[in-house]
Amino acid sequence: MRIGDQQSSIRTSIMKTFYNVSSKLIMVAIACSFVASAPIQARPADDARLIVNRSADFGVDESINLAVDGVQVAVLGINQNYDPALPAGRHVVSITTNPRTYGQQASSQIPVSVEPGKTYTFTAVWDDSERASLVEQ
Repeated sequence: MRIGDQQSSIRTSIMKTFYNVSSKLIMVAIACSFVASAPIQARPADDARLIVNRSADFGVDESINLAVDGVQVAVLGINQNYDPALPAGRHVVSITTNPRTYGQQASSQIPVSVEPGKTYTFTAVWDDSERASLVEQ
């Protein structure tokens, strides 16, 4: 083997090693960035849990606009629910449908006195053919 061929072989080996190590480092960096960007939601002990489910027979053409204390917090489509921490105190949970199939309907509202550590579960249902409402579970 000539010296030139041997040096070329060494360079090729070094380049392959560099390529393999750098590609693995890039994959590890990407994986770490995904893990670091995932939100960690801790529920403080003085908070409660609010769960709002959409009933299975709610329909396919409507979504639910969910508001807590007058602020929209979610739009629930098919097979979706809402499950956040909620601070203790008085709150109002309300829903409207989207689209508003029967004109300007009033929202269905439920006042809730939230106590720390408890879970409050509601389901959005059609209580008649023209009005959606929240039912406490």
